[in-house]
Amino acid sequence: MTMYNGRVTRIVDGSGISLVRKKSELLFTELSLTIPQTATNLIGLLKTLTPASGVFAPFFNTTTNKLVVFNVDFTCSLKINIIGNWSGGSDNRSMEISFLGTTGNRNVQSRDAAVTYDELSFFQPISVDAGGNVATNGTVVTIKSNGGNFTANTILLIAEQMVPTP
Repeated sequence: MTMYNGRVTRIVDGSGISLVRKKSELLFTELSLTIPQTATNLIGLLKTLTPASGVFAPFFNTTTNKLVVFNVDFTCSLKINIIGNWSGGSDNRSMEISFLGTTGNRNVQSRDAAVTYDELSFFQPISVDAGGNVATNGTVVTIKSNGGNFTANTILLIAEQMVPTP
């Protein structure tokens, strides 16, 4: 096991295969980005913006507008934090993230009317099979606001996957 700043960056599993963590992390700040009430391609929406930090590669392909993963039998973890606000009153609201071409990978975060801040956090593990649809074709990630348009001021987007070292 190799450690860097207290984090595991390389491990050897029980079979002796050496693994390394691959990661994309983007932070977008000072936004006024409308997330509409219709399903919209998240990568297509974000690729026109300049991140405060990070790069899209290797997990977010801005040509195909897809989440792409390494073609190995290891789960890809995706985290999306969105801070902003819904226009209008204090009704119940929700936002959903969907992964097209996968089975049942839709994540919905709700905000109760009693909650006075609009901060949503999505965590989605994507099971990857070498040679499977997600590993060979990628997946379109869509985002949709329910109950009114959402104006995002900050978005954090992280994807990571352990892959064998060459």
